Amino acid sequence: MTRCGIHTVCCCFCRYNQKFIYTVNEFSAMSDMMLEGCYCPNGTFLLSSSSKECLPSCEVCRMANGKWAKANATWTEGCEECICEEDTLQVTCRHVSCPTFPPLTCDQEGQIKVNDTVNCCQREKCDCDVNSCSPFVPSCAVGFSLTTTMGVCCLKYSCVPKMDICVLNNHEYQVGDLVPMQPCDKCTCSRKRDASSHLPVIECQPIPCDTNCRLGYEYQIISGQCCGTCVPTSCIISQSNNSTHILKPGFIWAPTGNPCVKFECVKIANQFVTIEAKTVCPPYNPNECIPGTETIAPDGCCHVCIPKGHPCSVSTTTGVHLEVQGCISKDPVNVTSCSGACGTFTFFSTKMRSFQHTCSCCQELATSERQIQLSCPDNTEITYIYTHIDACECLKTECSVLGRSEMVTTQSSIKSRRHRRQGKNQD
Repeated sequence: MTRCGIHTVCCCFCRYNQKFIYTVNEFSAMSDMMLEGCYCPNGTFLLSSSSKECLPSCEVCRMANGKWAKANATWTEGCEECICEEDTLQVTCRHVSCPTFPPLTCDQEGQIKVNDTVNCCQREKCDCDVNSCSPFVPSCAVGFSLTTTMGVCCLKYSCVPKMDICVLNNHEYQVGDLVPMQPCDKCTCSRKRDASSHLPVIECQPIPCDTNCRLGYEYQIISGQCCGTCVPTSCIISQSNNSTHILKPGFIWAPTGNPCVKFECVKIANQFVTIEAKTVCPPYNPNECIPGTETIAPDGCCHVCIPKGHPCSVSTTTGVHLEVQGCISKDPVNVTSCSGACGTFTFFSTKMRSFQHTCSCCQELATSERQIQLSCPDNTEITYIYTHIDACECLKTECSVLGRSEMVTTQSSIKSRRHRRQGKNQD
């Protein structure tokens, strides 16, 4: 800047708009006039007569802050857009132009509408007010779990089905667990899912009943139960050759080849008990028998005969331990039998004109029942009742009449036995 003084060269100042000054008109001569005053350096102009500021051009606007701006220059001050008017070289300002926004909707939970100023323009925006969020936390049904997610402003709660849980009567069951439903069905929690609830479904199948029963048992249906049971109906007798025999109650059975052992099945309450009876044969010596009287008892067990000079009487075998179904008598007992000779003869009746036979047999006359205690292998005791012969006597019996051929056969058989016996005695 050049100060004007006494010694300075007079200069022109920007009193008028340059475009008017340099316009060819009646004032054009002023551009050639040299007036007294101050002059700025070449290429610059004094702002005004009262100013001491030299400018590169007179086409400027003076601003309130003392600064200047060229014509047509624009700038922003605060929220106003300003321009240096070319014609008036005055600063003109107006509020910045703001865009138009569509209507705003804040419909999420916890949202509120507030005004916001951005670049000097006001617009509405959605803001969060957590105090307006609902404090309610839902409770989920059985089989569902509570899941929490963050919404726009507030927490969101939802109940989702558990992955491997079946629900019945407000109880949860894991996949694979047995579910109690119908008594005759086997129900399990499967991996299949229900289309509506998305929970695993319960699948049921009828319980299979085992109707195969072992020997001596029968399958019987039980009222009120889905499956019956095998109940005993017979006695099972196991033999030494690993074979078994089924014996119904009330029947007696003797194994083949062992007639001296007999088994009887007895039902006591709901139990089937096998009673084993072993026949104890009286002493037998064929040398002491009346020849021709040797025979086998009707039960096929004992050898018996009419002893020589031995009247009919009770024979006793002492020190016998009875055995029944594996249970043995604790004390020895006396086993009795009837044996001895009885009168038997044949004569010809002239009156009847035929042979008359008189036969008698040594049989029990009086018996009594006695009981003993048997010890069993399972350390239990049972009471067993057996028959004791108190008296024997020769009782009349019918004689079988043999034909001639039968008599010859019988006599031949007696002679044959005598010869064999005599051969043994000679040996």
